[in-house]
Amino acid sequence: MLSSQLFSLTLALAPSLVSAAIFPSDTQVKMLDAKGFKEAMKRNQTSMVAFVAPWCGHCQRMAPEYSRAAKGLYPLVPLYAVDCDEQANKRLCADQGVQGFPTIKLFPRGNQLGSMTYDSGERTANAFFYWASRRIPTTITKLPKLEDIPSWVGKTVDKPRALLLTKDKKIPLLWKVLGNKYKGEIELGTHRDHEGKTSEAMGYEAGGKKQGKVLIYPVGSTNPVPYEGLNKLDSLSKFFDSILDGTADLKIVKEDPKAENFVPEDTETEPKQDNMEKEKGQGDEAEEVPQAGDAGQVVLETKTETPVRSSAAADTGHPVDEL
Repeated sequence: MLSSQLFSLTLALAPSLVSAAIFPSDTQVKMLDAKGFKEAMKRNQTSMVAFVAPWCGHCQRMAPEYSRAAKGLYPLVPLYAVDCDEQANKRLCADQGVQGFPTIKLFPRGNQLGSMTYDSGERTANAFFYWASRRIPTTITKLPKLEDIPSWVGKTVDKPRALLLTKDKKIPLLWKVLGNKYKGEIELGTHRDHEGKTSEAMGYEAGGKKQGKVLIYPVGSTNPVPYEGLNKLDSLSKFFDSILDGTADLKIVKEDPKAENFVPEDTETEPKQDNMEKEKGQGDEAEEVPQAGDAGQVVLETKTETPVRSSAAADTGHPVDEL
């Protein structure tokens, strides 16, 4: 009797175990069911979803590369997967037009914008990384000159505004993600302050070589308040949320920036990244991917491609999830 119960339990768990086994144990790829997919699409964020089947050989070969891309894009662009072999997910996969495996789709802003299907042919970490990071909807206003700032501030006085003074040539990936997330709620602008002259003209220090500044303009005000927290996704998101709900004290500069660092709830916590050094030395297939927490230039390699630098890290010299 006991053996038959165990056998029944094994059969019940088998699909989820097989599905999870497609991806490495330390993966940042999150498996979704129909309910989870619906919840993910409610968020104003760019995400990728791989519709797979555990018996599919192409899916099995793709999974490690997809997982490496997920590590490189974490926490800015989440990568998900749906097991279309699960009976409960078949309706979802049909609604998404899945006719073969794997089918990989990008959702630029949840369910607010139409999806696009990955069809480049190369299912590599490099290809996934660049395809996703370059398709985040751009909602940022570029302000090339110092004199452009007052005009922009005055035109958008009816909303909170966040201005990034950056040393970078391109808009940082993190700032694009925030612009996408808070579209219609907070106006985001960017100005390249390569030598710090704009900062000094506005009464601030020039700052370090790669140090960006975030200035907040409260609703109805043309006077900025400097953000003193950590220039990371969680901290900035928490601060922006407090601006929208009215709890942010924009008259007082926080003395301890680390106190603003957001600690997600248990239900929001993602698996921790393993040290990539452990991956090296395990054979010829050990590779590096752009890491959100790694400093300096980041190299992304696959055995079928010439090493390619992450555009975000190579252009800015700092991790993709920092300003």
